[in-house]
Amino acid sequence: MSVTLPGDADEWATQWRDRLNDRTEFRTAAEEFVATFEFEIQADDTYEGDSVTIVVDVDDGTCTGAAISADGDYDFALRGPYAAWKALLQGELDVSESVMSGTFDVEGNTMTLLRRQDAIAEMVAAAQGIDTGFEY
Repeated sequence: MSVTLPGDADEWATQWRDRLNDRTEFRTAAEEFVATFEFEIQADDTYEGDSVTIVVDVDDGTCTGAAISADGDYDFALRGPYAAWKALLQGELDVSESVMSGTFDVEGNTMTLLRRQDAIAEMVAAAQGIDTGFEY
């Protein structure tokens, strides 16, 4: 069953957590990695609503939480416009290229992200595997 972004973002986040925890590749890539990620879907020409922020907690190969939040407590953040998130989730954009081109803004220790790029790739792959509908 499809979940829709941004309307069903909290349910979508729960499915993301479950997909991450079902992926052996994620457990391996995120072993001994503890971090809180903030993923922000921002308004743009396609979506004029409020930003949606999903916070994902990773603890030694397990996603311990994924939910809508706006508390601002995170180790790493990835922010970008709705249209870019839609393209990323549909497999039309590469996350690394999108960061390098400025489509997405990143906050956090770049060296840690580079060392953990396999875990990041698994997070994106899990997100792309969710049956996602888009409101806009």
